[in-house]
Amino acid sequence: MLAQTDSRELISSRLIAASPGRVFEAYADPARLARWWGPNGFTNAFHEFDFRPDGNWRYDMRGPDGTIYPNESVFERVTPERVVLRHLEPVHGFTMTMTLAAENGSTRLTWRMVFDSAAECEKVRAYVPRCNEENFDRLEAELAGMSPEPVDARELMLTRLIDAPREKVYKAWTDPELITRWFTPPPYLTVFAQMDVRPGGASFIIMRGPDGTEMPNPGIYLEVVENERLVITDAYTQAWLPSEKPFMTVILTFDDEDGKTRYTARVRHWTVADREAHEQMGFHQGWGIATDQLAALASQL
Repeated sequence: MLAQTDSRELISSRLIAASPGRVFEAYADPARLARWWGPNGFTNAFHEFDFRPDGNWRYDMRGPDGTIYPNESVFERVTPERVVLRHLEPVHGFTMTMTLAAENGSTRLTWRMVFDSAAECEKVRAYVPRCNEENFDRLEAELAGMSPEPVDARELMLTRLIDAPREKVYKAWTDPELITRWFTPPPYLTVFAQMDVRPGGASFIIMRGPDGTEMPNPGIYLEVVENERLVITDAYTQAWLPSEKPFMTVILTFDDEDGKTRYTARVRHWTVADREAHEQMGFHQGWGIATDQLAALASQL
């Protein structure tokens, strides 16, 4: 635990042997977060997890003795480098700032908890630092079980286990009507989708921002293996016309895992600078929210 500078605060920190993007992904995926959140012996039942500013997080934490601890928080800031949440009463009122900083190929993860009063902080000072260390242990175990990190410095990757057959997840990616229902994170909308799903076929999707600005996304399918794999690039537009500025190629795989789908998205960029720009734009957050929406839709088909 780091030195405290305020009688109302507790600070815990650890160097995690994973990239900041991978650590952020373990936060952004509610299925993963539920597995590692909390000290040893505790389990979680999430009722609401809206991972964006002003989004609610409601869950019950069950202790080793069966005691249930209701928790409710509101996210104030969500970026790949910093997550800030306000933990509400009735348990303990505090603001928690979680920072993820790159350090020698790893991630310096720091949790800073500022309580509403020094007295409230003193109530938990004897056990919270120990619990946070156990929480870090569980996070490291979760990270160790995740798919290998991208080995290419130009690649970003996201993977999820979706509780739906892969045929339905694939359909949600290849049906123009369905893709408009999940493809963009709020407050953005997908207002148009035209898709010729075959090698060499064109994809054209239009997204609309909250200010009404429309963003066209043309591309070409390079590979199509039904229910198994899609490869899409924006290097070309319709009829194999080169695009003005190639940015990325997306490789999607849909693997069966006992009736569920191991969904993996690998996004490969032309340059490291493009990859860094995409990450700074909010790849993990944006694609994470979109994947949550994809999973919810696929489970209802």
